[in-house]
Amino acid sequence: MTHERTFKSGDDMLASMVAQTVERLEFAIAERGRATMSVAGGRFPKPFFQVLSKAKLDWSKVTITLGDDRWVGLDDDQSNEKLVKDNLLINQAAAATFVSLKTADENPEDAISTVTTRLKNELSWPMDIVYLGMGDDGHTASLFPSSTPPDLKRGLYPENGELVAAARPTVSPVPRISMTLPALLNARYIGIHITGSSKWSTYETAKNGSVIEDMPVRGILQQNDVPVDLWWSAENPKG
Repeated sequence: MTHERTFKSGDDMLASMVAQTVERLEFAIAERGRATMSVAGGRFPKPFFQVLSKAKLDWSKVTITLGDDRWVGLDDDQSNEKLVKDNLLINQAAAATFVSLKTADENPEDAISTVTTRLKNELSWPMDIVYLGMGDDGHTASLFPSSTPPDLKRGLYPENGELVAAARPTVSPVPRISMTLPALLNARYIGIHITGSSKWSTYETAKNGSVIEDMPVRGILQQNDVPVDLWWSAENPKG
């Protein structure tokens, strides 16, 4: 069941998300001694990261990773890891631990085993918070409907416990690596953040349809094991 949290102001949504994120992280640290959070790339996360990075909590007990990344160099502006390091792992949050989805392999297909082992060993499961975006085509993380059927199947239904899958969607100029759907769902809480009327329309289509392969975000929206918040605002934050 998805809980819809709607805001007219992007700044109001950002402030509410930051407050609830800090509350969830503090609760996890108090209950289990550590907190684990997976975040997303895109336009909205940058100001969200910048505000969250200033929150006063014991960041040394927080581990952060990504739901997906582009297979580019870490100094490339397309890199989600660069976005996180430049905008979240600063200020108070500089004390947090970061777990990368990247390796030195030339292709993401060659990194699946290594990254799966890394995530199994370096993250506490289930993750406390998973934040995701959603594209106009209904993709989330890098689970794209335009990926080849074998790639999408590996991302949605991994057969050997892989936590990540390679993706080469036709809409992307570069290959990607993504947490698989079961990995994303191995969480205590999931938040999907979107803005604007176009994304709301996509969300309405996704929540009312049934074929996950057509809109992979349905795999998150149409399950009842993990609580999901749909965070939507009419506009992006001004910050």
